[in-house]
Amino acid sequence: MQAPKANDLRRTGRRLDHKASLTAQINAAQRAAETLQPPGRRLLDDPHARHFVRHPFLRAVLAHRVAAGLARRVFDGLWGGLHAHIVLRLRYTDDICAAAISAGIDQIVLLGAGFDTMSLRTASQPVTIFEVDAPTTQAAKRPITEQLLPIGCNSTTIWVPVDFEQGELCDQLLKSGFDPHRRSVIIWVGVTMYLTGGAIEQTVADLAELCAPGSRLVLDYIDGRVVTATTPWRSARRVTRVVARRGEPYRSGFTATELSELLGTHGFECGEHLTVPTLLRRYDPAHASRLADDDWLAIAAAQRI
Repeated sequence: MQAPKANDLRRTGRRLDHKASLTAQINAAQRAAETLQPPGRRLLDDPHARHFVRHPFLRAVLAHRVAAGLARRVFDGLWGGLHAHIVLRLRYTDDICAAAISAGIDQIVLLGAGFDTMSLRTASQPVTIFEVDAPTTQAAKRPITEQLLPIGCNSTTIWVPVDFEQGELCDQLLKSGFDPHRRSVIIWVGVTMYLTGGAIEQTVADLAELCAPGSRLVLDYIDGRVVTATTPWRSARRVTRVVARRGEPYRSGFTATELSELLGTHGFECGEHLTVPTLLRRYDPAHASRLADDDWLAIAAAQRI
C-alpha cells in the first residue's frame, strides 16, 4: 500500500510541526466546548477531549461553560457549518462503529487519528483500535490516552506510527497485527480536503486492497465549489482563506455523485451522504443547538463489496 506523498498528507491537520498540534487541539477544543453546553442543547458528549488541549488560550476558553459557549457562537458565526460538522461527524462515526461492532466487526482503524478519543469512547467494547498517525502526534497523545484508559478495559489500542514520507502505511498496519482477512472499519475524517485528487484515489485504491469484503469506510469531504472559489457560502470562503494563510490550503472537493463514483471504481458501495443540514436534522431535529447549517461539508459511509 502506497500512502499519499508527504507533501499532501502533511496538509491534513495532522502535520509534524507546531501547526499540526494546534490544528488538532482546535478540533479537540471544539468537541470539548460542545460537551460543556447545557444538556438540552448539547450535540456531543466527549468528556475526554479537553485532556488533549494544551494551548493556554484554548484551555482558558474551556475553563468555564460561559466562555466555551461564547467561543462556540463566535466560531459558528464566522465559519458557519464547520462546528456542526466537526461535532456531528463524531456522532455519526460512533453510530457507524456501534453498528459494525454489533455486526461482529472488531477492527477499527483511525487513519490520521489526531486527538480523536475513540480509543477511550470504545474502552468497554471488545475491539482493537489501530491509531495511525505521525510519531510526533502520537508522542503527545499516547501517554494521556493510556492514563485515561480504565483498568480492565475490553478494547485494545495499537499505536501505528507512520512516516508518511516513506509510504509505509500498509506495512506498518500489517506488522501491527491488522488482519486483512477480517472485516474492519476505516475512519478517515478531516483529511480529503487537504489532499490532491490523485492522492485521494490512491488511498482509496490501497484501502480496497487492504479491507476485506463487508468492511466499512467513513470519510468526510467538502463541496468542490469551495476549492474552485465558486461556492455561494461566505463562511466557506472565509475558512478557505484561513487555511490557505496557515499553509494548509483546501485542494480537493466532490459532489456526492463524484465521490460515489470514485468509491465505486475501487469496490466500495456508498450507502449515504450526510451534509451539515442533514446531520442537524438527524441529531438536532428541534434545532436546539442553534448552530448554522451552511451546506458545504459532508460525510459519507461506504462498504467494501
